[in-house]
Parts: sequence; C-alpha cells; structure tokens
Amino acid sequence: MICLLLISLPTLATAFAPTTTTPNTHMTNSPLARRTSSIAYDDQSHGPKYSFYGGDAWRKRRNLAPLNKITTPTFSFGIITDIQYAPIPDGHSYNGTPRYYRHAIAAAEHAARHFQREGVQCVVNLGDSIDGKCVDVERYGGSLIEAEEDGVVAGGEGEEKKLECVGGGGDRCVGPKALEDVLKALSCYTNGRIIHTYGNHELYNLSRKDLAKKLQIPFTLEPSGDLVGYYSHQIHSHNSSENKDTKTVDPSNKLRFLVLDSYDICLLDRCPQTSDKYRLARDILSRHNPNYPHEENSPEGLQGLSKRFVAFNGGIDTPQLEWFETSLQSARKNNERVIVVSHQPVHPESSWPTCLMWNYSDVLSIMRRYRDVIIASFSGHAHQGGYVRDEESGIHFRTLEAVLESPDPVKTYGIVDVWEDRVVVRGWGDCVSDVYDLDHLVFGDGENVDDSSEESELGIIIG
Repeated sequence: MICLLLISLPTLATAFAPTTTTPNTHMTNSPLARRTSSIAYDDQSHGPKYSFYGGDAWRKRRNLAPLNKITTPTFSFGIITDIQYAPIPDGHSYNGTPRYYRHAIAAAEHAARHFQREGVQCVVNLGDSIDGKCVDVERYGGSLIEAEEDGVVAGGEGEEKKLECVGGGGDRCVGPKALEDVLKALSCYTNGRIIHTYGNHELYNLSRKDLAKKLQIPFTLEPSGDLVGYYSHQIHSHNSSENKDTKTVDPSNKLRFLVLDSYDICLLDRCPQTSDKYRLARDILSRHNPNYPHEENSPEGLQGLSKRFVAFNGGIDTPQLEWFETSLQSARKNNERVIVVSHQPVHPESSWPTCLMWNYSDVLSIMRRYRDVIIASFSGHAHQGGYVRDEESGIHFRTLEAVLESPDPVKTYGIVDVWEDRVVVRGWGDCVSDVYDLDHLVFGDGENVDDSSEESELGIIIG
C-alpha cells in the first residue's frame, strides 16, 4: 500500500553537496516536484517545513551555525530503500502511481557507485529490494527466460491484494535470482558493510533462511522456533583515534545502528500450523480488521490509525523489544550514539497509518526513554516518504522515498552526514534533503519518564 505523503522538496545548501554531483539537480522535472512546486522554510539552516510535520517547538529552538566546508562529518552513510526490482515492464500501483521496475536496479547500481566515491562508512538498505511480482513475472508481462538472462539492466506497496502471505515463492518465482541481481548492483560499494533489513516483498519471494544467507542478516532463533532478524552494527568516527596498544576505539567516537525486524509478528513466511507468531498475527488481524481473511491486505472500512492492521504490515514481539531496550542501555553506558533502522515506520506522523508497525507505540515508548542516545530513526515502506520530529523526545523520524517510483533518469537515494550538532541528509532524485538539529541530545535522558503504568500496545491489540 503506497502511502501518499505530500512534502516540500528543498535544495540543500551547496556547502553540503559533494564535488562529484549535486543533490536533487533534477527536481524541477520530477513528478513529486511538480506536485509540490512551492518550498516553505522555517529557517534555511533547519531545512524544509513538511506538510505532515510535528515538533515545531524543537525545530525553532535554535539556529545552527554554518558548517565549515573544509571539515569532515563525524560519521557518514549511504541510504536507500524500496528498490523493488522485477524483470517486468513498467507498471502502476493499484491507485495508478507509475512504477519503474527495471530502472530501479540501474538506480541502485548508480547509488552504490556514488557511495563508494564518497567513501561513506556503510550503507543502509531499508528493505523491499525486490518486488512481489517476481513470484510470477509472466503474469505481469515478463518471461521466465528473460528473467534468467536479465541480470543487471539499465521501480511500496500497492499490489499486495494479489499476493499471498506464504513466503518462499514457488516454481515460477524468480525472486532469488532478482535479489542476486540487486546485490550485484549494490556490490559496487565495497568501502564498508551494507546493513540490510527486509520488508514484505522479500517475504513474498524468499524464506527467512534464504534471506539470512543472501542479505547476511544474523537471524535469531527464538525459543518459539521462529527466526527474527534484529541486530546491531557499529561504525567508527572518521576522526577516531585507535589505541595502538589495546586496539580499541573511544566509544564516544562510535555510532551504533540498531536494526529492528518489523515483520517479527506477521503472517508472511510463518507456518500456520506451528508458529506462535503466525497465530498471534492472525488473532490481531481477526480482532482489528473485518476484511480478514478474505481481503487481508485491505484497510477498507478502517478508520485512522486502525488502518495499519493489514497483512503486509507486522509487529514486534516481546523478546525483540527487550533486546532493543537492553541495547539502548548499553549504548547509554558506553556513551554511544544510535540510529534506529526498520522497514516499517515507527512514528504515526511520519507516514500514513497503512504503513505503520502494528505496535508502533511500544517501540516509540522505549525510544523516548533514550532521547539522550538516539539521533534518529530511518525507515522505508511508505514510498513517498515523510518526516516528523517527536514532540516529547526531540528524536527525528524520517521515512525515505522509494527508488521504485522515480522514472529514468531520476535516481533516488541519500547520503547521511552526522555532525556533533546536526544530521545532514543529502538527497538525490526524489529523496528530500534536510538538516536535523541534535539539540535533544543535550537535554538529559528519559530515565525519569514514568510509563510504568502503561500497558504495552502489543497486549492491548491482542486483547
């Protein structure tokens, strides 16, 4: 389900632009730019004002000083989402939004080469690297022979109503080959690790065991017998000084990525007969979506935030939530900064509700307790992107724009530079550039937030 989120498109100050190319140079010709031709700014140094925007009190708190063009950011990483490559002709979502399945893989390769030239320390791929239509390319105008020969050539949601929640594909599924082609395109980046998460479209095509091998996701086998793909990864500061005797690096010069598995509780690739998480997902959908099971991906008739209870979304179970909080406690103890990564958006104001995690408030509640640690949250899934700064914590929540819906020659991706006092998102293609103030990190931790009386949302939605 593509989530329509109208936002303004800024052009970031040239001081942040790399020498190799300029962010958003095509903007006046892009479909998204034509839809939102006027750009409104609160303050040039603070970036654009989004039409779906909260947290104005935080944004207006202070003016950031201009950056010295000669200085280097503390950390930098590439970011990309919703490539959704498939070896089929261009098409449309159910609501008519154009999709460019073949061009998407060319855009991904272009992004990877750019990341390599920039020397970013890692790349974050927010998921949905291939499209669910790889399950049966002939149905959508492709051919099995062509798919085998396609390789790397030159593409949210929307067609889920036609896809079953089975996972692992089938005899006519070219998903594994398509994913290999995407990974080959991304392999042009070799400077660091590519941090992968996965989305619903991977699960239409492959099992979690296959994804563990192909995406190098260290899945955890929980006591329930289900695989769950949450993990962390660290990068060192550009300027970190290593102790030659101990081979250690000052923890304050480290950035930790906490990668959440937002399809922990879901129907996709979970065994109906044996999986507790499948049964839990079934019970949640039965309770909250009257369209289930016949139209399990339809939000029709649902109101407000209840629209998130569709089968192409999922939730996070208690063991993962406990791991998340423990990881944040460790980061606080070690004076580390944290970026939270997930396919599905966490904050209800950063996306339309049809793309939200089922129990998003459980994750949000934990994050608010660690506002002195968490810089920002980045997610995909909602193809036109979005942003909000959480009023309570000051944490930034950014939903990145999809590669899939940018036509040739537009190539959508971003580079994120983390400085001591701000985060700079340099966007190319339809990726919105912006600057996020990190003043919330100096206003103390959230340990005194009293939410002990609050029942977890997971418990509430289960009933």
